[in-house]
Amino acid sequence: MTVTPTPRTTPELVAERARAVRRDVPKVASEIALAVRTRIPRYDAPAVRSVIDEAVSTAIHRFLDAVDGAPHRDRGVEELFRSLGRTEARSGHSPSDLRAAVHIAISASWQFLRHSDTSATSDGPVRSGLADAVFAFADHLIAEADAGHAEGLQRRADDPMRARARLAESLLGGPPLSDLDTAGWTVPEVVLVLVVELPGDERPDLSAVARTSLIVRHGQRLVILTDAARRDEVLEAVLEAGTGRVGLATASASATIPAAFRWSGRVLTLVQRGVIPDQRVVDASGHLTQIWLHAEPALRQSLVQSLLAPLLAESPNSREILSETLLVWLETRDSAPAIAAQLGIHPQTVRYRWKRINELFGDALREPEFIVQITMVLKASVPLWKAGDQSDFERFQTAAGA
Repeated sequence: MTVTPTPRTTPELVAERARAVRRDVPKVASEIALAVRTRIPRYDAPAVRSVIDEAVSTAIHRFLDAVDGAPHRDRGVEELFRSLGRTEARSGHSPSDLRAAVHIAISASWQFLRHSDTSATSDGPVRSGLADAVFAFADHLIAEADAGHAEGLQRRADDPMRARARLAESLLGGPPLSDLDTAGWTVPEVVLVLVVELPGDERPDLSAVARTSLIVRHGQRLVILTDAARRDEVLEAVLEAGTGRVGLATASASATIPAAFRWSGRVLTLVQRGVIPDQRVVDASGHLTQIWLHAEPALRQSLVQSLLAPLLAESPNSREILSETLLVWLETRDSAPAIAAQLGIHPQTVRYRWKRINELFGDALREPEFIVQITMVLKASVPLWKAGDQSDFERFQTAAGA
């Protein structure tokens, strides 16, 4: 890049000014890079930090080379900033953060040049010439970064794997987009939706699955859409790749894929909470009732507080045994001996517990609507309580204290 001084300045003095500050470049570059990372936190991530440091140092040296008329000694500041722009586009970021980083760096650089102690800075035309050069250089870097970002966006648009990821996102969120012919994937008659837990930051090799499926990442989980007819083959490949638990559900039409996606993810969450027994593969079709009951957590919590207040006021041990006994009776309506056999206790113990349950709930146990509601609430809540979730009791105690 060639920097042309304005008529108001003396080229020799501007070049002299550039040479005078070279000894301070390492310290200044470090301070500017820190300012950029502080103002834009995602640039402080370990994987990005060294790139930002290199960009700042390279840009400072290139600017000083330009105003000094010296040969360029870097690998190409233009290509470096184009590469940064392409990386931002590939990561799905707008160019705004990169532009802001350049402005932060240029502003800090100008402050350094303006306040450093050399006699040349006292000359008005020299200072003006330096300012023109600094801000023209900023515009140049931003133009290169923007050009790289545009290239990155075009590459994303032309990438068939990106098109497949966009199609997956579209199917998971609602009706698919109509302009994704480049995805090269036809929605099967019955779609199998797998939500796969990822251990740590590992990226399992699913290349065999990727050829015939759509794969997209959601946080610490992968979502795979494939033909339900290939269930066993795909599931075997996923498990052999060293993934964590897999939740799965099927969708008979594109419009039901979002629901299957929610159910597959929800069964994994319910396993983590202890509601569903822990297993490597969890088929949502076997747990639809619990998926339904836990679809609206706030509603369950509200019903617990309004319907089960007498039970929540009991001691922890009493709550556990009474809720378990009441739920078995609500689900089976069996006799005391039958309930005792299911719970592994003496029939007389069941009768004692039933007496206490009647004392707590009284005539409400003869009201059909109450029976339906309390059955559903207990069915959803007892597994949580057994798994150690004490939040329902803590809410009750807080409300009682208030």
